[in-house]
Amino acid sequence: MLRAIYIAGHGTESFSAFVAGHGELWSAQILSAVLRKGGVDCTWMDTRDVLIVTPAGSNQVDPDYEESEQRLNNWLSNNPSKVVVATGFIASTPQNIPTTLKRDGSDFSAAIMGALFRARQVTIWTDVDGVYSADPRKVMQYDIPIVIRNIFNLSAPGTKICRAPVIEVEEDKQKLVAYVKGFATIDNLALVNVEGTGMAGVPGIASSIFAAVKDVGANVIMISQASSEHSVCFAVPEKEVKAVAKALEARFRQALSAGRLSQVAIIPKLILAAVGQKMASTPGVSATLFNALAKANINIRAIAQGCSEYNITVVVKREDCVRALRAVHSRFYLSKTSIAVGIIGPGLIGATLLNQLRD
Repeated sequence: MLRAIYIAGHGTESFSAFVAGHGELWSAQILSAVLRKGGVDCTWMDTRDVLIVTPAGSNQVDPDYEESEQRLNNWLSNNPSKVVVATGFIASTPQNIPTTLKRDGSDFSAAIMGALFRARQVTIWTDVDGVYSADPRKVMQYDIPIVIRNIFNLSAPGTKICRAPVIEVEEDKQKLVAYVKGFATIDNLALVNVEGTGMAGVPGIASSIFAAVKDVGANVIMISQASSEHSVCFAVPEKEVKAVAKALEARFRQALSAGRLSQVAIIPKLILAAVGQKMASTPGVSATLFNALAKANINIRAIAQGCSEYNITVVVKREDCVRALRAVHSRFYLSKTSIAVGIIGPGLIGATLLNQLRD
């Protein structure tokens, strides 16, 4: 296959997917052999024989769960064993052409297999001790908990992502920490702002904007629009923002020249901070978040919140990122802060305080 790619001078996507999949094929066979040598009843699975996916974009696929479940049952009946080491990342199209699960495909394949097996739990082994936030809606269809564990630090408990909290501490229920579970940031974003008086009340403006964005294959991270309909802003990766701006200016050239749209503005070097989980119908969470950022003297460029109330997204300057995270973490009591205290010239009162601290 590599020789054919060399002769042709380029590799198609299906060629590349076939070649890239061999890392998974080899590692699965090696691990299975090690387990068998240790006395484990084990076999390995080439998931290209089981997982069927349909391309849904340049970097996305949709699993065919019905066909995959049928193929899995057939595979299991022909390969009985107590342990199965399945390849990650690779699958097949409905035409049985080898493909991959695209970006983050190994984690995705673990989630798919967990759903097909109706697993009690899915564990993602990675190189960090856990995750510090997660979209609470990204819990699998069958309410299967997902655990993130560090393969290089087995003593770390990891992070469990599930629909309901594992343990609800009674005395904590009145605290905001019970509602906000974590914060996440996405680096290297730019904000695109399309505005003009001619946008208000005009059907199809938003559709045209995002059709142009789709045409260049850009990923929209966040969308914000006020009820005045005077402007629409959205966040995209910085590497895609020039193509987005060019596509929008071409799509709205007539509206821009006529003054119905005043500008397509690019605001670079932004970072997106998201707050998530168990905030629904809890008064005061948004106010606490914005108050924490205001006290840290951090300006918010855009805000988005879905009606599910599970997530608030704010856009701030990249240089404000660390201060923003520290401010909100401190305000929501998600991290402990150490304070150094020095006592100069302790007399009777200072000495008494030192004794109290020692006791």
